[in-house]
Amino acid sequence: MAQNCRTKLNILVTGTPGAGKTTMSPLLADVAQLRHVNVGDVVKEKNLYDGWDENLKCNFIKEDLVCTR
Repeated sequence: MAQNCRTKLNILVTGTPGAGKTTMSPLLADVAQLRHVNVGDVVKEKNLYDGWDENLKCNFIKEDLVCTR
């Protein structure tokens, strides 16, 4: 059986638009000594979305593609 050599966890912060994810996530990453990745930025940069929700003012993310990039 192969052993997992990872020493740090991934933490995914989710919530509704305007909840403070973008503000708090980098602070959490700094305190926990983790690398911060803004998934929304990655989605936009790599076009990993397939539409726009006018009510929520956000993209429909292609989750299967985000997980493999």
